[in-house]
Amino acid sequence: MHDKSIQQRIDTLRKDINLNRATPSALEELARNARSRSFDKGQYVFRTGDTANLYYLVESGRVVLSRESPSGKAFTFLLAERGTPLNAVACFKERTRFFSARVLERAELLSIPCRTFRDWVQANPDVAIGIINTMGDLLDGAYTRILGMIDGSAEERILNALSMLSSRIGPDLPLTNADVAELVGTSRETAARIVSRLQECGLVRKTRGTIRIIDKSSMDSASTSPFFII
Repeated sequence: MHDKSIQQRIDTLRKDINLNRATPSALEELARNARSRSFDKGQYVFRTGDTANLYYLVESGRVVLSRESPSGKAFTFLLAERGTPLNAVACFKERTRFFSARVLERAELLSIPCRTFRDWVQANPDVAIGIINTMGDLLDGAYTRILGMIDGSAEERILNALSMLSSRIGPDLPLTNADVAELVGTSRETAARIVSRLQECGLVRKTRGTIRIIDKSSMDSASTSPFFII
């Protein structure tokens, strides 16, 4: 028998599509090596250039992964919720963080030393295969997003982002117009105009702080490419 806190950690780890490939006993082993850490709104979990010595998985709350350009403009790559890892790829190579992770609302994160996590993955080949497949998808997504940023309209980028997020976390997306604008690299006014148009078309319903996907099938059909997540 394991205590309630261990079970809660196991339940969170199971939310990850790759960690969920592990056996119950392997997941319990990983959970016992995890520690819960609390972060307040606006606090950074890590910044670009920090040493990657911990694997992080969101237990509650929301965290945004982004990178700033030399001009100071922030480009958002991922809005992470429960069960989403933060820049986990950095654990598999001796390197610094490529992204910054900032908490959007008070959050609890599971942290595991990178060396412990790497050894555990190597001992669980089904998980390793899943991570390799995910990394391949990320490379494809990165390529298509680069093309989208060059050739795609703001509307296409927003459709792609909403389609990806709703597939991952469900129809209710805790996003404001400002969040959408930051996510795809456009102005708040442009994002508000496009979200309003999507609402007029019956694809979404906008309420305060939330975008609800009404017609997921049409949303997916209208999107042009996978959205880059890491």
